[in-house]
Amino acid sequence: MDALTESILPFAGILIGLIVIHEAGHYFTAKLFGIKVLEAGLGYPPRVWGFKWRETEYTINALPLGGFVRLLGEENPEDPDSLAARPKWQRTIVLASGAFMNFVLAIALFSVALMIPRDVSAGGATIADVLPDSPAAAAGLQPGDEIVEINGREAKNREDASYLVRLYQGSDIDFLVKRTVDPRIGPELVEVKDVYARWNPPANVDDCGVTLGKQGPTGISLSTRYGQSVPLSAADRAELEGGLRKGLQEYRSKLPPGSPARCSDGTAFGFVPIRALVCDDYDAERQAAARALKVELFPNAEAPCYEFDPPPDFVPFVVTRSEPPWEAIPDGTRLSFESLVIARNQVWSWIRGYASPEFAGPVGIAQATGQVVEEAGWKSLVDFAALLSMNLAILNILPIPMFDGGRLFFILIEFLRGGRRIAPQKEAIVHLVGLAMILTFAGVITYFDIVRLIDGGSLLR
Repeated sequence: MDALTESILPFAGILIGLIVIHEAGHYFTAKLFGIKVLEAGLGYPPRVWGFKWRETEYTINALPLGGFVRLLGEENPEDPDSLAARPKWQRTIVLASGAFMNFVLAIALFSVALMIPRDVSAGGATIADVLPDSPAAAAGLQPGDEIVEINGREAKNREDASYLVRLYQGSDIDFLVKRTVDPRIGPELVEVKDVYARWNPPANVDDCGVTLGKQGPTGISLSTRYGQSVPLSAADRAELEGGLRKGLQEYRSKLPPGSPARCSDGTAFGFVPIRALVCDDYDAERQAAARALKVELFPNAEAPCYEFDPPPDFVPFVVTRSEPPWEAIPDGTRLSFESLVIARNQVWSWIRGYASPEFAGPVGIAQATGQVVEEAGWKSLVDFAALLSMNLAILNILPIPMFDGGRLFFILIEFLRGGRRIAPQKEAIVHLVGLAMILTFAGVITYFDIVRLIDGGSLLR
């Protein structure tokens, strides 16, 4: 039931919504220009159900992998009511309208997401460590610096700071930080300029010799500065301990097989410290719990015992953030365009060999949908749907045969040839070959999605 309610149904709802909006763009612009719409279908044949109204058939089909609007004469201009018989500018609008609608939908969804109240960290973003020989170290960033702005934009928390670094990857970044230069004066604002966000940072290795992944574009690690709040109850303490235990277990699961766990004799993870103990100083029950925690989380550490040790008046400080429509709409528009920049950065990393692309079909996206619901809650599905809508817009506008961008490419060739068209039969063959390649690629991707699902892998980790 969890897979049905958290993965399959949400994914199906998102997919149907994105497809309907996309195809509505083609449908209404075709009707506007008097182009005959033969069929508007959800899914791909074989047909399950349908009806005809006026000149158009409306169908639901068996393969839930997409949707389509079938127009008269998409390549052949012989019929005056066909798509191919229309001027280039009308054909361009009809073919581009699907991607345009997905782009508009992405803006709307990002805007709605910003209006929905959600809990976010309000503790700021503090630099916990600056790796040697990194751009951050060369520019003068220091551990303990509290990030205020990145390239003039406010970084309210660690998530904001990480997002802005990824957004400006491949360029020099200017930081505005709070730094205590003189304890008698207190924190001062310090500008640190020209911190290069690298495309291909080297590996980061901890004190145990374990590779923790790449250093990050600038070579800093971030922590969250939390404030004091109400006294910590027994229930709150148990909840914090459970969350910390889960977080450390997830961290260990990501290490390469055979690697030791973190082996320092005192560890702080997030906001709750874990303290190494001398077991003989405590009663048998406390010793047993501390030894069990050591075995569970730090099997290779030298200390014999570990214990959770959150201060009694120290809890994570979060606030509920939302924006009014007059702020959310411009911010949602900005996020939509910035998602294109981040996508460009990712593609550039692939082209230069700094990262490997990961593809996903319906199975993989459905799995990712479930993980978004499980880890971030239902509210985050709006952001997830916005990103999928933007990805669908980009994919459809690329010059791939059978996609909208592929047909637009033939209009461009026609323009460059002074109005002379490629023969309809040749264009149809190109799109047919493209369809075969797309279906083959989709089959391969689905196979690897299933293998990843069986192996316990994930697109989000």
